[in-house]
Amino acid sequence: MSLLDVDTIDYVGVNILFKRVYVGIFDDLDWDDAATHFALLTKKIDRYTQYVRSGQLLTAYPQVRGYPVCIEYVAMRPMTRAAEVFWKTRETLIRATGFDVRCRTVDVRHALASDAADAGMKADSAAVAADTRLDSVVNALDLAMRPARDEKPREDIVHAGRRAVLVMRKKTSSGR
Repeated sequence: MSLLDVDTIDYVGVNILFKRVYVGIFDDLDWDDAATHFALLTKKIDRYTQYVRSGQLLTAYPQVRGYPVCIEYVAMRPMTRAAEVFWKTRETLIRATGFDVRCRTVDVRHALASDAADAGMKADSAAVAADTRLDSVVNALDLAMRPARDEKPREDIVHAGRRAVLVMRKKTSSGR
């Protein structure tokens, strides 16, 4: 899906629990050519409102009749100041037509092929950092499991490896 595919609906999501329909626009373009980006985004929004108002959404998903529709804009790159101002005007126009609007930015740079070399180096440093963090957590848990020096160990707690297990002991009577 791309913003360049103006005539296609990128995705439709149905939230059955909250009874909402999300019609999503994926924007994978950068903001270098803002004028073209604005024109494509405007065409895509117009296509989405036409898709919902013409009944195509209900034809494809008849079970969502009566659900409110939310147009969700998912940007793959952060917006510039001009883009934010543009989006705010589009957002008010979309709300005026009766639809709800959500906007979010998803960072997918780690998945791009052009960043593969950087990802390899970052993965090595992240693995070292993860090992360090894991060791500190294990040490903290180990200290938390040990009784304090002036505290005597309890009989009803059995230490099995690193996990403490509470044992329920049955009282026994000395006679009948």
